[in-house]
Amino acid sequence: MTTPLWIKDATKKTSRFVRLGNVVLWKFIKWSSENIKRRDFIILVSILTGIVAGIAAMILKSFVHYLQDLVEGDDPSSENLWYMIFPVIGISLSVIFIKYILKRKTEKGLSTLIYQISRKKVRIPSFETFSHMVTSGLTVGLGGSVGLEAPIIRTGSAIGSNLARIMKLGRKDQTLILACGAAAGTGAIFNSPIAGVIFAFEVLMPEIGIGSFIPLLISAATGAVVARFLYSEQIFFLITDGWEVHALPFYIIMGILTGLVSAYIIRTVIKVENLLLKYKHQYTRILLGGIALGIFIFLMPPLYGEGYLTVNDLLEGRYHSMADHSIFYRWSENDFFLLAFGLVLVFAKIVASGFTMGAGGNGGIFASSMFTGATLGFVFVHAINMTGLVELRDSNFIAVAMGGILSGVMSAPLTGVFIIAEVTGGYALFVPLMIVSALSYFVTRRFEKHSVFTKILAEKGVWAHPDDRDASVLMKMSVADLLEKDFISVRPEYTLGLFVKAIANSRRNIFPVTDNEGKLMGIILLDDVREIMFDQEKYEEVTVAEIMHDPLDVVQLNETMD
Repeated sequence: MTTPLWIKDATKKTSRFVRLGNVVLWKFIKWSSENIKRRDFIILVSILTGIVAGIAAMILKSFVHYLQDLVEGDDPSSENLWYMIFPVIGISLSVIFIKYILKRKTEKGLSTLIYQISRKKVRIPSFETFSHMVTSGLTVGLGGSVGLEAPIIRTGSAIGSNLARIMKLGRKDQTLILACGAAAGTGAIFNSPIAGVIFAFEVLMPEIGIGSFIPLLISAATGAVVARFLYSEQIFFLITDGWEVHALPFYIIMGILTGLVSAYIIRTVIKVENLLLKYKHQYTRILLGGIALGIFIFLMPPLYGEGYLTVNDLLEGRYHSMADHSIFYRWSENDFFLLAFGLVLVFAKIVASGFTMGAGGNGGIFASSMFTGATLGFVFVHAINMTGLVELRDSNFIAVAMGGILSGVMSAPLTGVFIIAEVTGGYALFVPLMIVSALSYFVTRRFEKHSVFTKILAEKGVWAHPDDRDASVLMKMSVADLLEKDFISVRPEYTLGLFVKAIANSRRNIFPVTDNEGKLMGIILLDDVREIMFDQEKYEEVTVAEIMHDPLDVVQLNETMD
């Protein structure tokens, strides 16, 4: 079958455009290297990264909201049976896209990204600039109980990495632009540029220099501006006059509670996900995880998707909306029911997130953590107010509880403070946010040494706690980094005479014994032959195979030095 002429013509035209694009790009790179200072060029690339990451974030957010609007009904008293079906469909479509369309293994969540950055592996495949948008959009848009933040951070990082590579930047600058992409993604999805920068410093790259602050801030601000221009809605809206001194003891209690719940989140989400991953067949995981998730969402509709609508309702005092579309709607005006329902949601959201990710969905636990914090804050403050002993501002405690959970789960108290302050506009709550976030961080670390991101790596034996500096340094070094190669290898069939000649030509006291394919069979130390190496009568009698012995241990090139 011959190729039609119009296809040949289109192919030729496309090739010409690609060649022209490459020529223009190369000329721009050459011109910029000669006429623009390195620091100024980095700023330009960081701005470009922010623009692209901001657009990507808004495409993803708009896609998800479009799908959710199609699914959700208008009558809050009606039970939506589709809540049981759509999450399974979304996860299935996500898996199908990866397996049959993308046909490549994709890493989900931020754990692998943090590991790659720590090992200086800053080249992210180009397909990750769109794959996470598709899979997380399908997962969350059709009800998966996770958030979009981790996928958009990975997307932003991939955009930054590939732009830096195209611009022929060095490894150090590639790392910086990758971080700019992550900061821009965070700034765009939350409309919080400061939080995006702090997240990059505190979670992704704690060892990055302060000199990188300006490009990170510019990229994050650019992403936030683009996002605000394309999508003007604020995630949450908080009206507050500040905080009262008499509420301070309750903020302290709130900090302790958020720390305990954060430890629960870290342990539970990993256990639930691993429980499903024990099943080898992908479709078994989809079926089991999807059915469990569907039942959870049918009974508790606030678990559908990110859960930000519920969080916003709680901040604005519409507590009864938690029971919308559920079989419990008739009790939605009962305060005791709302307390009980809210308490169940505190512990159920993270289980639903584990089901979503374990079944094959793509998403993160930013949104789940904020949802859990909001419901925990509501239950706590509503219970206190129902006693009539003291009157506390509900919205204040709901907001600071979100910050506390984020701080504990991510081991990032500053990120928790600034994200909540920026997304709610609640800068008047800075002091209670700092108190609750600091206490949550401290309490969580008493039970969990690692954040939810690094705990996964620690369980695989590829991560050390930052406080253990020696282990942390060794963990970042591989055997290949320190491998010495100036050894003379010998074959097992060599005679002692040939081996003595090898000794004469070597400056080492150890000799690897290898076969014809270079596979290690054993070793010989100089001490092993010291007594016979000058006995010429044995030069033809004794062979290397008779002298060699197994090494004490064998390591692989990709192993770390710890």
